Amino acid sequence: MHSSLNDTLDVAIVGFGPVGASLAALLGQRGRRVAVFDKSDQVYPLPRAFALDHEAMRTFQQLGIAGALAAHMTPYRPTLYQGCDGEPIQHFDMGPSPYPLAWAPSYTFNQPALEAALRDAVAALPTVQVRLGHEVTDVQQEDAEGGAVLTVRTPQGEISRVRARYVVACDGGASPTRKRLGLRLKSLDFDEPWIVVDMHVHESRLADLPATNIQYCDPSRPCTYVVGPGTHRRWEFLLMPDEAEQREMPHDAIWKLLAPWLAPMDARIWRAATYRFHAVVLEQWRKGPVLLAGDSAHQMPPFLAQGMCQGLRDALNLAWKLDTVLDGRAPDSLLDSYGAERGPQVEEVTATVKRLGQIICERDPARAMQRDRELRAQQGNRVKVQLRHSLLPGIRHGLIDSAETPQGTPFPQPVVRIAGAATVGDAQRMDDLAPPGFLLVLRAAPAAALLAQWQEALAALQAQVVVCTGDEAPVAGVLALVEVDGLLAQWFERNGCGAALVRPDHVVYGVAKDIGEIRALLHRACARLGMALD
Repeated sequence: MHSSLNDTLDVAIVGFGPVGASLAALLGQRGRRVAVFDKSDQVYPLPRAFALDHEAMRTFQQLGIAGALAAHMTPYRPTLYQGCDGEPIQHFDMGPSPYPLAWAPSYTFNQPALEAALRDAVAALPTVQVRLGHEVTDVQQEDAEGGAVLTVRTPQGEISRVRARYVVACDGGASPTRKRLGLRLKSLDFDEPWIVVDMHVHESRLADLPATNIQYCDPSRPCTYVVGPGTHRRWEFLLMPDEAEQREMPHDAIWKLLAPWLAPMDARIWRAATYRFHAVVLEQWRKGPVLLAGDSAHQMPPFLAQGMCQGLRDALNLAWKLDTVLDGRAPDSLLDSYGAERGPQVEEVTATVKRLGQIICERDPARAMQRDRELRAQQGNRVKVQLRHSLLPGIRHGLIDSAETPQGTPFPQPVVRIAGAATVGDAQRMDDLAPPGFLLVLRAAPAAALLAQWQEALAALQAQVVVCTGDEAPVAGVLALVEVDGLLAQWFERNGCGAALVRPDHVVYGVAKDIGEIRALLHRACARLGMALD
């Protein structure tokens, strides 16, 4: 037995799917020594996840791959829920621009292209090692001091032992790591069999298909239709009891399901897979130095297209906390806030997904007709547009100043330019100009004397002060930006505050009504993170 990695890593990541790759890139950008292990030696070539939201795109912006994804995604179309009579009972859309996070709230995308872009980003990071074809066969806590030892089987069948301060398992729904650690998934009481069919439709037939996404809430056969990028279209069908145990459905049976839309000469089947759409979440997200993320920690039905997006939230939440602890600026207990935040948030998202799933999956015709009447009545018998992203909850537990909105919600990303820049053409998304890490965003520029009073806490947090005002002379130590779209001014006005302390994952830690409350806000944040101040 020998070790191919002699020194102790900062973080070992098990699994190189979208969540593991994103976490590796986020940590690598911070200079952390990371190794990623995956028993497969290539990207899975077929689509699985199908939708991204604006928080995911903000993460990919941070990783520098948003431009590479542009050719492989398209804004999510409006979604109509059709009742028994074929008429709408619900309508979801993304609302007008400017969008709150500077990206459209939802997109459909090509997963193999995304994974390729993520792997390219990881490959460019000198402190991240990728070990494809390497299977992690065991993870053990090393000693009372913390850290872990991974047992790894190489492609040649050799056994290595690798030490890491922390291990993050992103090894999928079946998660061997989770099972070895004896961590339990809690059922959230949803289990339905579906088949997902991805099609490449001939261009001559695209115009004959629905131009928007449709949930066919038909009790005889509930079905979902989603418009993907290019010629990609996806159908999902609820399986009947006599079909539910089939591992694969014959192609002739799939074409019968597709017959209302397509004939075999109109398209080719790219992928067809049967699933049990179920809802589960970890009871315990951490065991010593090992944490879980992505499908290994939670799974949910696809009715809000949030499965992969929730895994990316895990990666973004965990990356800055691991970095802060590894840097020695906060105690190891900071990592306990990861599960404390993500567990309830995932459960709340899943509750919404279940509610939508129960609308879609109703099989009793009488109850389905009653459902349609009630949903229309709730909207004044006129189906109203609902914003999809308004259904997603913020963080309500853990490392936030209070559970009151806007704490725990994503901070907006306005389009801005550096104060004094010559033209509006110099405008960029704010995250591209503000450094990564904590931000103290102010509605008005502070006096130098006040800034000096905050300095100790700002230094402990490694926080940048940002002010979005007019083209006035900036104060030393303050990043002065000029807002182009008015998004941030509206946010401050709506929330009745003059300052926001924003975490490195873009979540609002807390707000201050006026400039006189900022010092106390900063000191509370340092105390919550376990950072001692004189």
